[in-house]
Amino acid sequence: MENNFDDEKIIERISDIKNSILELDKFKKMDLEEFLKDHNNYNLSAYHLRIALEAVLVIGTHILSRIPQNGKKKDYTQIILSLADYNVLPKEFSQKIKGMAGYRNRLVHLYWKIDPKELLSVIKENLEDFEKFIEYIDKFINNI
Repeated sequence: MENNFDDEKIIERISDIKNSILELDKFKKMDLEEFLKDHNNYNLSAYHLRIALEAVLVIGTHILSRIPQNGKKKDYTQIILSLADYNVLPKEFSQKIKGMAGYRNRLVHLYWKIDPKELLSVIKENLEDFEKFIEYIDKFINNI
């Protein structure tokens, strides 16, 4: 496969993910009581998590759009799963992170249903998935 990707677009979105991880790391170290002391913690962490999730989906959509035999994927979960179909991500990893798509939708469309405890738990348990995603994307792009 020839590299016809917009490298600048991918690099910018990876930068978004890395910046968001740096911001979210601050919250990862907090316990729930400390997290709740400042109501801005919820807003900032939700914002940075949404930015990281959006960047993952933009990168996935962009890569898939450049694969000739790939049809347009409208469903975010299918975007993540399709990245495994084209060996961008390992199948096990895409299965593990497919929930990112649904969480992005909850942050955008059902934000009032996400409580601080849940949000903090997601941050504490899943940030490394963003780092692994970046590693797999770098590996894929550099091996084309």
